[in-house]
Amino acid sequence: MMHLRKNLLLITFLLISIVTFGQKKVGDTKTGQSSYYANKFHGRKTANGERFNMYAFTCAHRELPFDTYLKVTNLKNKQWVVVRVNDRGPFKSHRILDLSKAAAVKIDMVQDGIANVEIEILYINGEGTKVKEGTSGGSSDAITSKDIKKDKKPKPTTVTTTTSTSKNSNYGAPGTYSIWGTSKKIKNGYGIQMASYSDLKKAINAGKTANKKGLTEVYIQSGWSNSKQIYRLLYGDFSQKEAKKNVSKVKSKGYKGAFVKKHL
Repeated sequence: MMHLRKNLLLITFLLISIVTFGQKKVGDTKTGQSSYYANKFHGRKTANGERFNMYAFTCAHRELPFDTYLKVTNLKNKQWVVVRVNDRGPFKSHRILDLSKAAAVKIDMVQDGIANVEIEILYINGEGTKVKEGTSGGSSDAITSKDIKKDKKPKPTTVTTTTSTSKNSNYGAPGTYSIWGTSKKIKNGYGIQMASYSDLKKAINAGKTANKKGLTEVYIQSGWSNSKQIYRLLYGDFSQKEAKKNVSKVKSKGYKGAFVKKHL
């Protein structure tokens, strides 16, 4: 009886080890169910601190290190896509992956909602090959040299005058920023939208113009609309009630179409 109990404990330990430590290195594969997440979580912070962008090619995995690159294949149709791990999940034990909506679209699993997939590690802990997120294909397609992601070489340090346009990368993730590119910690939740732009430089210049008109608390909200990144010019950080009271003030400065908008 004692011998049988020891054997059962050993088997249990081995099964846990396989589940928990099933993938460690480049080339390791695993099959299981994948789900996807979208609108409800768009703009929220992921486990690695980024803002979740359902139009980007990322995924949530319970264990793999952040910035691990995976090739995910839908076993039903053999469509595959490359994604990067930036979040934790899924929270249903029988699923192994949670894809962004854009990635789910690439492998044609949106209608089904859940798919049986194979995940293969392409890059992990500094080893392997970073393939451009969103690279995709079918059973007859392979990853080629043009799909390889090249890390940008650091620019040599030079003494220059910093301008706002040199900080454009700071507006990349969905969220609210100052017109200088620093992230804004929202306290009250609502602003007043004055305009929106597809060009970041125009949004920054418009923000400076608004400053000169006496609207000193101006922000740029980086977001998405119809799969395209846009930059909304917002005034203030108010409660919803206070924001409504200040709409007339903004309109009096020449922004006739101003309206209350929730900060991201």
